[in-house]
Amino acid sequence: MTRSQKQYSDSYLYEAFMKRAYRSDRNFSKGIDNGEFRLLEHIENGHYGKKSDYPKQLQKLKNYLAKAVTLVQQWPLNADERQGINRYAISVHQALDGDELAAAIDHLLEATQRFKEY
Repeated sequence: MTRSQKQYSDSYLYEAFMKRAYRSDRNFSKGIDNGEFRLLEHIENGHYGKKSDYPKQLQKLKNYLAKAVTLVQQWPLNADERQGINRYAISVHQALDGDELAAAIDHLLEATQRFKEY
């Protein structure tokens, strides 16, 4: 898988978690769209904006994810799910780039697998 393919795939991980957390379909005002994550890739690759926009977009994604995690923490989670959500919420907060963010999102999806109807 090329770097571009991985980033594209990561954008759908982001969208899948956001849809699951909000129990909703795409909603641009809440950041429920893979385009938000794709923008991070476009900035990184120099296709959009300036390199200085990268940290701003990364923070924007972290903020969207933090709100989604807050919603998930209100679900009837078992102890393992709650521990996973809390652990990877910290990973989201500490992520320094899109790859670290995607890894945390992947784990958040695993922790919420029982609720995968979205």
